[in-house]
Amino acid sequence: MKIKTDFNFILPRGIREEDGKEKKIRGVMRLARVNDITDVYRDARIKKNPAYFYVIILTRVVLSLTPSSSKMVTNKTIEQLSPENFAFLVDFFNEINHKVINMLPVKCNNCGNEYITEVTLAGEL
Repeated sequence: MKIKTDFNFILPRGIREEDGKEKKIRGVMRLARVNDITDVYRDARIKKNPAYFYVIILTRVVLSLTPSSSKMVTNKTIEQLSPENFAFLVDFFNEINHKVINMLPVKCNNCGNEYITEVTLAGEL
């Protein structure tokens, strides 16, 4: 059984169209890999300004944002997000990456079915 690695989302603030209607911004984010984190910490921009961490990591893990004027998600794409959308992506990044740490595949000895279960660490409620 595979653990889900790509997650769909809709940003809280859309794009205002010419006719005044707001168009939703949809996207896909993947789980961060170890090399994503280590590479970001080696980045010279992080050494100058540690607050830039989320701009760079989101550029790496956000696979798509539609509708978007460019096909690639770049630092500029992330920098131009509204504060609400940026905060949403930071929270979403933390949620999916921390939740998967506590998820384990288990197999029932009686029926043979496989499940993904969440592990609660000692001391957590």
